[in-house]
Amino acid sequence: AFTEAWGCGNGPAKRAAPSARLSCGILVFASCSVVPLRSPWGVALFAGVLIGWTAWCGLPRRRLFSALRLAACLFLPLFLFAPFIRAQAETGSWPAALRVPLTIGLRGTACIVVCAAAMAALDLAEFGQGLSGLPLPRALVALVVQIAHQAALLTDESRRTVTALRLRGVPSAGAGMRLRGLFSLPVIWLLRLVARAERVSAAMEVRGFSGLPPTRQKIGMSASDRCAAVLTALVFGAVLYLRWRGA
Repeated sequence: AFTEAWGCGNGPAKRAAPSARLSCGILVFASCSVVPLRSPWGVALFAGVLIGWTAWCGLPRRRLFSALRLAACLFLPLFLFAPFIRAQAETGSWPAALRVPLTIGLRGTACIVVCAAAMAALDLAEFGQGLSGLPLPRALVALVVQIAHQAALLTDESRRTVTALRLRGVPSAGAGMRLRGLFSLPVIWLLRLVARAERVSAAMEVRGFSGLPPTRQKIGMSASDRCAAVLTALVFGAVLYLRWRGA
């Protein structure tokens, strides 16, 4: 579940400031996105950054396997295009045809694991604090925080709808009942979401929420936080250097 993925880690990153965790996560995500994978140095740096970030955040094994399953569902179908790539390539070899989907799959899987580890190292409340500590516009911070909170509400409401259908015996009913439940599910889901949105809007209005954080939160960074930020910046610099050299 989306809400259970936040703050489930138990690594050393939990002791760092929220803004430090977010900034390091952004740099690690960028490093995995642009690191060249055609040289041993690039592959070693790619694997080292991914393993180090996952261990530092303390991503649970169950969440890691869930992220890998999601990546497999997203990127394994890309290998179906390998015969068409081989037919269009000049050399017509299978290694050259498989290189493109393999590179996309590795980068995409790494980015999913990095995001899952960052979510495990941050609570949902700390996510807003970390964004407020970064040099970002207040409107952008409020928008991203609201997207995260609304996504949590949507997933929770979806789980409750599925639980209600299971309690009423829809999955074990006949084909006709399941077909009627399938067609009525979007209506039920939308009505429940509209009701939840109205309750959330009323609660925000009662609490005087204007949509923007009142002031930028400045949380001091310790020496270990600065070291982690400098290390990730150096790794990103090394990735850019390898990319510039064409490694």
